[in-house]
Amino acid sequence: MTADLVAFLQARLDERAAAAVAAGGTSEVWHALGTGVHSAAIPDDDVPPLITTGPEAGGSDEDAARAEHIALHDPAQVLREVEAARGLLRQYTASGTSAGPSDALDRFAAGTHRAAVDMAARHLAQAYADHSDYRPEWRP
Repeated sequence: MTADLVAFLQARLDERAAAAVAAGGTSEVWHALGTGVHSAAIPDDDVPPLITTGPEAGGSDEDAARAEHIALHDPAQVLREVEAARGLLRQYTASGTSAGPSDALDRFAAGTHRAAVDMAARHLAQAYADHSDYRPEWRP
């Protein structure tokens, strides 16, 4: 994996984290109720604050499915996903900075670990294949 791929992924993760923080950060947990998405930030409310709603009063099954999809991407969840991906990138960086394996078996294990993390990062980057900075050579 190149430093450019790491930088690309870190920039995308920074964008996702900034958007999640702007939308409520770790205090915003969303739930789909019918066709609406509600915040669970204020647990004492009988009806939690509305985040968004489907296009029709009463809504359709499709509107309810959209609300459920939106709720699955609440700010707190996005921040957890960003941290998980950053953890993977830290694994890659850490595997390249050790003092060096002591024998052939250790070198093989370290190389295998690095290759596995490289492939995982390439798969993460593939989610951003439509981004103008994505490079085709990063495909897994």
